[in-house]
Amino acid sequence: MNGFTLVFSLLAALYSWGWWRQQKQCRRWPLWRLAIFCLAALALMIVLSPPLLQWAHHDFRGHMVVHLIAGMIAPLGLVMAAPVSLALKNVPTCWGQRWVKFVSLTPARLLSHPLTAMVLNIGGMYALYMTDLYAYMLHSPGIALLIHWHFIIAGCLFTWSIAGPDPAPRRPSLVLRFGVLFLSMVTHATLAKWMYQFHLPSSMPIEEVQQGAELMFYIGELVEVVLVYLLVRKWVCSRYPILENSKVVD
Repeated sequence: MNGFTLVFSLLAALYSWGWWRQQKQCRRWPLWRLAIFCLAALALMIVLSPPLLQWAHHDFRGHMVVHLIAGMIAPLGLVMAAPVSLALKNVPTCWGQRWVKFVSLTPARLLSHPLTAMVLNIGGMYALYMTDLYAYMLHSPGIALLIHWHFIIAGCLFTWSIAGPDPAPRRPSLVLRFGVLFLSMVTHATLAKWMYQFHLPSSMPIEEVQQGAELMFYIGELVEVVLVYLLVRKWVCSRYPILENSKVVD
């Protein structure tokens, strides 16, 4: 069992315990949230297991599969499961008050701002693929470990800052979040095209790089379309509050 398996199996167990506790107390918590959280955690455990990491180490297409699942697809499931909201329902009220105070701090608000989250997320990709960092990662298990964790955390932070269901005081407007998401889509697609056209990273065979760049472009766009849908739904609920509690939108 590696560190990723230990961490995400523990998180899935804690989320399942929180869900079970809500059911025991006759409180409603959607089963689909439990499902997507556990599936996202399972996906991370699988793609970050030694056999797949070994494949990703020698094949850029494998690396891109790991990157897309760990940095984009799995964070979407983890964040949309609203783990903070579930946790706050299972802890004393004073813990919730401490959480509100923490996320209200200036450093926390700056870190969770959509622009900051985009720089950490997309900027990390540019740093990895447009420099020699990818080549260094192949020869340093420590750097590889840090990069994997960076993409997971940055992916979750970006998803949460754009469309996360967990409450946050002073959250930026929907217009700003739409703008940041659009900019993220453009910069992500541009990076994929540059990688395809200019053979980046150059340390890998060109066919693998081009196929990996295609995966990055098309699958990345699909995940971002999901975020667009979630933001549009939030906009609809803000304009027509009566729909927020309806089964059509929920």
